Amino acid sequence: MKKIIKYKDTRVIGVTGGIGSGQSSVCEILASQGCKIIDVDKKAKHIIKKDKTLQLKLKEAFGEEIFDRNGELNRRLLANIAFSDGYKTQLLNKLVHPRMVSEMIEEMETARFSQRFPLIVVDAALIYEISIEQMFDAIIVVYTDLEHRIQRVMKRDNLTRDEILARVRRQIPLEEKRNWADYVVDNNGSFEDMKKQTLKIFHELMETVRVEKGIRI
Repeated sequence: MKKIIKYKDTRVIGVTGGIGSGQSSVCEILASQGCKIIDVDKKAKHIIKKDKTLQLKLKEAFGEEIFDRNGELNRRLLANIAFSDGYKTQLLNKLVHPRMVSEMIEEMETARFSQRFPLIVVDAALIYEISIEQMFDAIIVVYTDLEHRIQRVMKRDNLTRDEILARVRRQIPLEEKRNWADYVVDNNGSFEDMKKQTLKIFHELMETVRVEKGIRI
């Protein structure tokens, strides 16, 4: 015999912020509670890698050199080109995001139908930028001061300060996102403090989810 748990009325939660704000760390904490995590950045990488038509369109828009001889995307080069002006940023979004959102919705619905997860969590930096906030039952914004974010990304991704600021300028200011959020995690302190805030939000969200326990023979 095996104990089974089914989650009814599972909620879909968006976790967003800005580059270096720490949203992936919040998602890791939610994953430790059994939540389904859909990482939109990883999904975009997968889509670009498998979609030959999209690769051709990206080459036409941003240059052949964004792919190396082995067909691997140079993400840093693409980002530097795409974030150099607003039109190019919009063009990149127009090419990649419709495909990404379509696959994201499919994965969300599969997870919801399975009734295996207490929450379905979408890790996506650009929820507000691409106007998909209505897809979620609630949105968590992870807030960190700009200087902390810059130092974190410089260390993590080996990017220059100018490269980071170019990306920040193409995102909605984190202060605005914080005002729009259903929940805010302040990530300016310790990891333990951030974890405590995240778990508090998790338990609040779980108050609306019905849990059914049973036994499979």
